[in-house]
Amino acid sequence: MLRKKWWLIATALVVLAGVSYFVLAGESSSVNIPVTVRKGDFRSVITSPGELQAENTTYISAPSDLMSNDIYEEIKIQDMIPEGTIVKEGDYVATLDPAVVSKKISDFQTQLTSASTTLSQTALDTALTLREARNNMLNLEFQVEQKRIALELSKFEPKATIRQAEIDYEKAQRDITEAKQNYTIKQRQAEAKMIQAANSLSRFQRIISDLDDLRSRFRLTANKQGLLVYIPDRMSGGKKKAGSVVRSWDPKVAMVPDLSSMISKTYINEVDISKIKKSQTVDIGLDAFPEVKLTGVVMNVAGIGENRPGSNAKVFEVNIMLDRVDTILRPGMTTSNRILESKVANQLMIPIEAVYAEKNTSFVYLKKGGTIIKQEVKLGKSNEEEVIVLKGLQENDQIYLNEVASAKDDDIKKI
Repeated sequence: MLRKKWWLIATALVVLAGVSYFVLAGESSSVNIPVTVRKGDFRSVITSPGELQAENTTYISAPSDLMSNDIYEEIKIQDMIPEGTIVKEGDYVATLDPAVVSKKISDFQTQLTSASTTLSQTALDTALTLREARNNMLNLEFQVEQKRIALELSKFEPKATIRQAEIDYEKAQRDITEAKQNYTIKQRQAEAKMIQAANSLSRFQRIISDLDDLRSRFRLTANKQGLLVYIPDRMSGGKKKAGSVVRSWDPKVAMVPDLSSMISKTYINEVDISKIKKSQTVDIGLDAFPEVKLTGVVMNVAGIGENRPGSNAKVFEVNIMLDRVDTILRPGMTTSNRILESKVANQLMIPIEAVYAEKNTSFVYLKKGGTIIKQEVKLGKSNEEEVIVLKGLQENDQIYLNEVASAKDDDIKKI
């Protein structure tokens, strides 16, 4: 019985050792992957995501005179035809909700009625005031005539009586002169009041007419033939469609892009922007169609940075002109842009993940004969995938991407 137990234990140990050997061997073979040091053209590339846009785009917008008509409220898009519809010039595209404008028209019509009443009242008041002034002048003219007659009749009276008659006549003449001057002033006042009331009435009539004209243009049509494309809504984060809103400072509703010439718009961070130059070549990929490979050139680089949503860092807009267009391309598609900063021929290169550092010394795990050593390397330029080796390795050397445990604690072999 005891001998049988020992045989079972021994068998279990052998099986466990075998399993451990194959597992560890499998791990070692899968982890310590050798790669070959190669020589070729090194490409320094700056990669950045972007978005396709037509170089030339015609926008369909709400009327441009919203702000001049004091329309600052949001205007709802009541209806819009489906995105991707082929439209001709003059075809119906969308309708804006006229509720905001209609309310303003109603408010101004109330003010128009009040202004019309004011004009009528002003006309009546003016007529009454001037009639009273004319009657007063007529009475004063009678008084002047009476005083003149009294003066003539007093010529046989004592000197004091004659003097009093002269004074009364002169006063009556002054009164009629003053009344005529006052009448002229009242006429001017009446004219000014009538002009003011008429101008107020005319202003409200003009405002209502302008608002009526504005409301009549809330039915939007295509201004050229092409493919209708919805545009991004910066407030909601989606696209403008039926139910979205436009504003006086953001009146665009949709666009009809010219698909014969397209650009990829991207944003480069402030660290790399100095490396981007006009006419640099670019490899362009499409997230929607990974198999499609396009090329282009840098068309222009923004001179002033900006802050993009979700980031505090400054970025600079870069527009890349596509060398050719394809029928599958649509504005708004996400692109990957690999901008070629520089190209250096006949360089020794290794994968960047094969490089390790220890006390400011760069090294790789180099296969040397039957052993693996830590070999110091002097490095040059790098991109996202590879780095140039200036010293320490030769073409076709075998190095390892992953850390080699057996050589981890060894000293670094100097160049």
